[in-house]
Amino acid sequence: MSDTLVESSAESAFLDLHKKHSQQGALAELQQTALNRFESLGFPHSKHEMFTFVNTKGLVETAFNLPGDFGRVSEDFIASHIYPGCEHQCLVFVDGVFNGGLSRIDGVSASLMPLSEAMSDQQLKDYLSETAENENDAFASLSTAFCSEGLVFKVDDNTQISGTVQVLFVSTDRDAGPVMHAPRLIWQLGKLSEVKVIEKFVGTEGGYFINSVQDWLLAEGAGVSLTQIQADPFDSWHFSKTRIHLDRNSRFYSSNASSGTQLARHHYEVRLKEEGSELRLNGVSVLDGKEQVHNYLRIYHEAPQCISHQHFKNIVNGHARSSFDGTVIVNQGAQSTSSDQLINNLMLSDDCHANNKPNLMIFADDVKCTHGATTGQIDEDQWFYLQTRGLSAKAAKALLTRSFAQSIIQTIEFPEVVAELNDTLLKKLEAANV
Repeated sequence: MSDTLVESSAESAFLDLHKKHSQQGALAELQQTALNRFESLGFPHSKHEMFTFVNTKGLVETAFNLPGDFGRVSEDFIASHIYPGCEHQCLVFVDGVFNGGLSRIDGVSASLMPLSEAMSDQQLKDYLSETAENENDAFASLSTAFCSEGLVFKVDDNTQISGTVQVLFVSTDRDAGPVMHAPRLIWQLGKLSEVKVIEKFVGTEGGYFINSVQDWLLAEGAGVSLTQIQADPFDSWHFSKTRIHLDRNSRFYSSNASSGTQLARHHYEVRLKEEGSELRLNGVSVLDGKEQVHNYLRIYHEAPQCISHQHFKNIVNGHARSSFDGTVIVNQGAQSTSSDQLINNLMLSDDCHANNKPNLMIFADDVKCTHGATTGQIDEDQWFYLQTRGLSAKAAKALLTRSFAQSIIQTIEFPEVVAELNDTLLKKLEAANV
């Protein structure tokens, strides 16, 4: 069967599935707008610019079901994934839906509101309608079309949330077969507000498709520190789209650590809208077997004197695959822009793949922009040097490999997360006899 027929059949299957999902209420119009956009976009074919390195055939051939009631997950399981210090500031989503009973929000100095209720805010409603109408990612459109409920996290002006807020996304197994979850989370930060957030994606079993969308809307002077950990089981699919809008002098610092699934894809769309805004995106993945992680970024510099930094590192072993497709667009008039983009890949086998596509589109004449990518194996000279200092060949190789990943992991400001990643991601290297 041709790819075109597969995609057409899959689109029909999702449209039929949506008929079972359709609902009346505040989100119905938004869902329909997203569904119309999905029909217009269609599933991406093999030569689609946005999916150059991503083969979605296995995903679109899978017949997914809708989640019913909350999946069963124990409080012990939840507690095992909550980081120390976040016990009283944790938001828990189960199968894509916020679960107030498992969450602990007494210590959160912010307002939380279901998306269906927040749609009464005309400004937010207009924003969501506009993004749904102009969505460029078919999977993000699909997520919005199937979103049964979302959550709006709003921080007032001049409010600095103490401690760290954790968001835990838990997916459960289903007897009914593969299930798609569509969590939606919107963060609204007022002027001079600040928040630190850890997000973690886990599953009690595999076989699910989590397709999440988040919006970060930062007012003047707001600051965010975000760390995301993708730790889903291998036999799941993980797609995410993160939109970030930065007003004057706002700051968004983010790190992403991925262990990979049979297909994981992170899509970032960032707009530096006003002067003085700053973005920092770091990412690290450690992949083995047939695991995959793909990063797709579009960074729009729309105002003068804005800064963006991106640094991604991938360690790829076995038959694993990684890719980075990132473009920085400097609009006309966005003078004094500073931007740098660097991708480093460490290849540990002859059968793995790492694809890079860094790109700059500059329409201003007073900018400082760089980009680069490296792909290679262990440095033979460094390896030999460590062996001359008494290390075995295996120990020397392990030290160099761990150091490669730790240069990103150590930039994470949460010590508990750093310790966990050292104990999980880097131990994958030991298990693979690196």
